[in-house]
Amino acid sequence: MTTSATDSLSRPLPHHVAVIGAAGGLGQGILSVCRAEGIGFTAIVRSRPERITDVPSGSRVAVVRSLADRATLTEAYSGAGAVLAVLGLTSTSHDRSALLSANMATVEESMFAAGVDRIIVINTMLASPPGRPASRAMRFFSWMPGTMGRGASEQQAVVDALGTGAFSSLRWTLVRAGVNSRGKDEGPVASADWDGALNSWFPVSYEAMGRWMLEEAAANKFVRAAPLVSRCRR
Repeated sequence: MTTSATDSLSRPLPHHVAVIGAAGGLGQGILSVCRAEGIGFTAIVRSRPERITDVPSGSRVAVVRSLADRATLTEAYSGAGAVLAVLGLTSTSHDRSALLSANMATVEESMFAAGVDRIIVINTMLASPPGRPASRAMRFFSWMPGTMGRGASEQQAVVDALGTGAFSSLRWTLVRAGVNSRGKDEGPVASADWDGALNSWFPVSYEAMGRWMLEEAAANKFVRAAPLVSRCRR
């Protein structure tokens, strides 16, 4: 299955989303699209809620200091039709409370309690689909020291958890994304895997990826799948 940028012209959008990691680059890109399209949002941050500005009526900021805090997560998810998890590992993300891989059961339980069953999780194009062995590239980067190695290990841990049944009660999508701050502002293509894909290794912008994720939250084309999402091959 492959979708192109032109498919997005008529695709529906959700009414309200909860964004975990809203203060990061991709999180801010998602919020920008939400503002432009009139989508309500709950911006979930660990600290410093003042970093989220221009919060429209019907939207809010929720401080969730730990992903192990079921009650606070449940409240943060209230009213959302989907959860977008765009967590990135930073130099301050040392404790388990900040890691999605270590708290997937709590995230799932909180979503169930809030009546939300749709989640879209960001990952890297280097990842294999859940249930398959880690790629050589992911193993290589996981061995590297510092934030890069820990980040690759965390991304692979999420993939492995999905492959062994995490989020089994949810309609999840793992986005193997080509995205960064210098990516081109164009609609990406999405493919189930590399065979026959139109995808290149080139990234799209945060806002372009954010729009695709919001569209997928409503379209449900890649439920329990791990699509490649990146710029179209030229």
